[in-house]
Amino acid sequence: MPFTAAATLRPSARIRLVEWLVVGLLTVLCLLLPTHNSTPDAWYYAACVRHGHELLQPHHLLYNAVGWLWWHLLLAQVDALTALKALNALAFGGCLLVLRNLLRRVAGPAAPVAGWLLVVGSSFGMLRFATENETYIVPLLLSLLASRSWWRAVTEGGSASWLAAGSWATGAALFHQIHAGWWLALLVGTVLGGGKSWWHKALLYVLPALLVPVAYAAALPSWNLPFTFSAFWRFVFHDLYAGHAGASPSGHTLLLTSVNLVRTLGQLHGSTLALLQRWPGLGGLALVSVGLMGWGAFRWWQARQNAVNTRYVAPAVRETTDAQRLFQRTHWLVLLLQLACAVWAEGNAEFMVMMPALLALLLIKQPMLRAALPWAGASLLVWNLTFGLLPAHLLRFTNTTSLLTRIEREPAAWWLLSDPNLVLNQLHYRTGQLIGPANILPAPALLVRRPGQSPAGFRAWLAARRAAGQPVYTDALGGPRLLDRARLTQGSDEAQLPLLTGYHLARIDSFATSFGPVYVTEIQ
Repeated sequence: MPFTAAATLRPSARIRLVEWLVVGLLTVLCLLLPTHNSTPDAWYYAACVRHGHELLQPHHLLYNAVGWLWWHLLLAQVDALTALKALNALAFGGCLLVLRNLLRRVAGPAAPVAGWLLVVGSSFGMLRFATENETYIVPLLLSLLASRSWWRAVTEGGSASWLAAGSWATGAALFHQIHAGWWLALLVGTVLGGGKSWWHKALLYVLPALLVPVAYAAALPSWNLPFTFSAFWRFVFHDLYAGHAGASPSGHTLLLTSVNLVRTLGQLHGSTLALLQRWPGLGGLALVSVGLMGWGAFRWWQARQNAVNTRYVAPAVRETTDAQRLFQRTHWLVLLLQLACAVWAEGNAEFMVMMPALLALLLIKQPMLRAALPWAGASLLVWNLTFGLLPAHLLRFTNTTSLLTRIEREPAAWWLLSDPNLVLNQLHYRTGQLIGPANILPAPALLVRRPGQSPAGFRAWLAARRAAGQPVYTDALGGPRLLDRARLTQGSDEAQLPLLTGYHLARIDSFATSFGPVYVTEIQ
């Protein structure tokens, strides 16, 4: 027998209208404000879609393939990168619509769904990836659909609902392997809440997952791999074997995890301080955001005091059904598994994009949050528009157009770049050449950290290049001093200059950005 669901009376037309307005406004913002400062990965995925390269990636098997189909189905032949950003913006809107429906089903007609939609949709993790060509929003949509079908299966029964839940969860994992944790948590919830027929429900849920090995096996020929178990295994776990995933726990990892958890809600970056320094008036908007959040905290405190003084329990949360308790336990497990994966991936912010939606599902029945939600959501929206979406859309953080032209014009020169992957992937997008030129390398301080490299080896290599009359350039000296990931990983000029002792450093060109010029320096 299925669990008994909470009462599902329809909310008023006014409440439904507010919910639709929140979803519509946030989706339109994402469609209108795509980033103009795409990441190296975003350029790479777009290049694959544009030129039909590596459409089946092991870590996110179906993302490029579906992106390729989307791009070719558009009536107008738009730029591939632009089309893929629009796909994510629409998927973002779909996430909010499914979340709206799921919150209403789980918590009933009196739940503050509009407030939670505003908080989730205004979080930086959601807005960032809804305006970029990354692989995280589409699988989140599928996982939310899986949870909705799973809730229907728990409360209403029916083989079709269990199969649908398993299908959506399997699809999410095929779009990105990180969502295997969501699939696993729903399976655990199915077993724990299945009663005497738990094995039948679990079997129906697991059945669609048989498509996963079939899909990965079908992808092997596209990578010129044989149909062997070893090739299959290494393909499925390609990023792990390649060293792109996984890290042992450390203080550094925990620090990155904590910082990125905060960044999942609000944008914090080296550009934040630079924006305030260049346009001090933005400080007024920052104060507005802080004030809204402070007022929201005050409203929460008021609600808490009233509840303590009157012992009042809101009608929406007086009773928690067995189905709701199972749903909460299961989705706490989802959150813990996803967070564990993020920690394992060195606090990867990309792996935390689902956290706001999960928190909404877990806290929807907390009545004291109701009064704070609109203010917290408005605060996040003001902050993330001011320091996230609008700068990324309007400003130029990087300027590689002229650099790409110089690289193509001087094929014999060597380029030691602060972000070589960005340049290589943009060249891939422009030229269709999957393998980039070998003369594009990391900046000196990063190059010497490669396996088998050393400062002495680098200096010997540099001397050989100069002796052969081959120009060597770098863009890693001078330029904007943003406290960003690149600056933290490769260091500032002080990390580069000791490796270049004895060479004359001549600035030969510069490229304008919104935070100051980037210089091209020849190492003579």
